[in-house]
Order: sequence, then C-alpha cells, then structure tokens
Amino acid sequence: MTVTDLTQRIQARDGVAVVLYSKPQCQPCRITKKKLDDAGIYYTEVDVTVDASALAYVKETLGYTGAPVVYVSTLDGDHHWYGLRKDLIEEHITHRADAA
Repeated sequence: MTVTDLTQRIQARDGVAVVLYSKPQCQPCRITKKKLDDAGIYYTEVDVTVDASALAYVKETLGYTGAPVVYVSTLDGDHHWYGLRKDLIEEHITHRADAA
C-alpha cells in the first residue's frame, strides 16, 4: 500500500489525514505533536532520520530541509508547511469540523 492509497482511505473515513514528519531532539516537533495530541487529532508520525524514503519525499517532492513538516490531506485539497506553525495547525487541522 502506498502513502497515497493510505491517505485516500483515511480521508474516506475521517475527512482529514495528517502526517507529521519529524526527527528526534526537535523542539518544534515536540510542540507540534503536543498541539495535535491536546486537540485529540489522530495523525501519523514519520521519523525522517530512520525512513530514507520519507526524507527523500520531504526534501525532493515537498522542498523542505528541516523539521517538522506537517502534511494535511483533506477532501478539499492538500496543505503542507515547515516549522512550528500554530496558526496553520489551527486553520487546517484543529479548527476543522471534520478533523478528529
């Protein structure tokens, strides 16, 4: 099963799929995870220091070189960003009626 297939299955069930690309010892990653956990948001965390294909995807496809990278896939389209962005977490995840 590919990431795209999994994303589509999660969207069909929940409406929103969230993937957090992170790395150890990353304070912005920890804060982002806490924000999602506190809101009760289900997400998939991928450690880019142990998953070479995820690191390649983040760098080559998405164009980011740091962590965290948050990728949100919704029925309305995909959104992604780099760094601790509480404003975007709220806009695209925690304040959506279909996020859970």
